[in-house]
Amino acid sequence: MIYYYDEQSDTSVPLCSRPECAHNDDSCSAYMEGMLYLLLDDQNQTQPLYLYRTVESTQEGQNPKVQLYSMDANGANRTLRMEYQNGLVDLPMAASEDFLYFIASEVNPSTQSSIECLYQVTLRSGKLEKLQEYSQPTTLLGAYDQKLILEHNNDSLRQVAADIFEYDVVSKQEKQLFHYEAAPWVEGEFNGKPHPVAFSWQNELYIFEPSEERKATLTCWDLRTGEKNVLAQGVPYYGDQIAEDVEFADGKLILLCAENRADGSGVTSQTFAIDLKSGAWQEIDLKDQYGLGYEVVGATADHYVFALGESLHTSEVVKKDGTKETLRYYAPDFYLMEKADYYSSTDHDVMYRGWITPKNITS
Repeated sequence: MIYYYDEQSDTSVPLCSRPECAHNDDSCSAYMEGMLYLLLDDQNQTQPLYLYRTVESTQEGQNPKVQLYSMDANGANRTLRMEYQNGLVDLPMAASEDFLYFIASEVNPSTQSSIECLYQVTLRSGKLEKLQEYSQPTTLLGAYDQKLILEHNNDSLRQVAADIFEYDVVSKQEKQLFHYEAAPWVEGEFNGKPHPVAFSWQNELYIFEPSEERKATLTCWDLRTGEKNVLAQGVPYYGDQIAEDVEFADGKLILLCAENRADGSGVTSQTFAIDLKSGAWQEIDLKDQYGLGYEVVGATADHYVFALGESLHTSEVVKKDGTKETLRYYAPDFYLMEKADYYSSTDHDVMYRGWITPKNITS
């Protein structure tokens, strides 16, 4: 179920335009079977909403079906635009102008080897076009104008080597932007050596490069002009490919990085918010019950949104044959926290007292 949260009225309602709707069958634009994802293009606010879902196949050995829908801002006029079922789609997707891009892992029929396929979807028509095939693991980092930022990685524990490059959708040309190699993995070590990591945001590429023990330099690269600027130095960043989660919000890069504890007792993490103009950074001292930082998944005008834990839900749905069925399922719980409290780590001691703070907006 897709919900719309209105910050002014503090209400959360299904994204459906029909007041009389019971929101319990697929005639409701907020209701849909399968795993649902909203696609929001930060560079083009005038586009309609796009929703894509994955539905597991009932036939053994067949890939899940991925479907792309468009809809109005209130959920009306939901229209199927595209279907894909040839392989396993990687997340995240990327949007730029009137196109959607994604990478899917497929099997080459002639060699039976795995290949990474880059696809373009024309959003208004739903036309699906395969742009490229790659034999090595490939990640889609982002898109701007009609150019894509991708990363090749040899995916080896022994020696990490990666290339970050720009792909021009019109000319089909590739341009290498950044190459790095990481120290080989050593058997028995809980954490590998820190390595560079890159994040794409609109037409900018942000690269963390380790500069000294447990510190890194953050460089911003304007891909339109080619200008590079060192944004921050001495950021206490570390990364060994366990987890690097990032969110761009309010002119800041919010980075959560994690590593294994040296005694093997689990994972620990740190969260930093870096101002994208001044380069000033601060640590966010908010941890969950497992000692891990909160991952920001979105923002409103005054709040940050987190997905924290899951709750068991009961729902009565109408099946395609008209009969009703009661389902029990777990779904993520989403919470709001005021941005001022987030940066001051105000709620560090009360976060898990009955889920009172921050406020639960919907599940």
